[in-house]
Amino acid sequence: MIIRPFNKEDEPHMPRIAAAAFTTLGLARLAIDKSLPRDAVRRAYEREALEYAKRAMSGDPDFAILVAEDEGKPIGYIVLGVDRKMEEIFGFPWGRIISLAVHPEYWGRGIGSALIAEGLNWMRGKGVKYAEVLTDQNNLAAIKAYEKNGFRVVYSSITLSQHLK
Repeated sequence: MIIRPFNKEDEPHMPRIAAAAFTTLGLARLAIDKSLPRDAVRRAYEREALEYAKRAMSGDPDFAILVAEDEGKPIGYIVLGVDRKMEEIFGFPWGRIISLAVHPEYWGRGIGSALIAEGLNWMRGKGVKYAEVLTDQNNLAAIKAYEKNGFRVVYSSITLSQHLK
């Protein structure tokens, strides 16, 4: 397995990885809400992944995707950004892990943790001094991978929803 920068040939793989990663165990926000149509949830994650790919191809220097590849096949990715608004407020570059997805066939092999480590290296290269990530409180594998890479829980929230009539 290697980790490398995103390229345009990765774009068609990202929706497949995202949909599988975020819906398989139902650990991501939209997948948790079983009242939402499953096909729409899958499409939402696919669309989100394509939006990340398009932004990466735009050449934004404060945005990057790193791809985990196994035998020439993309199997996971991490989406990274530098938040210049937070930098203005705090006076130092602020980094965000925007998304992390590993195809379920490759779970349990340390790929997510390796992507996080490489993502943090990208941030260091951008001069980032503070990095944050949001994840769902029931996604214990992700929390463990982030903690393994030095993150600590500083805040937790709850999302409440209802269908309106």
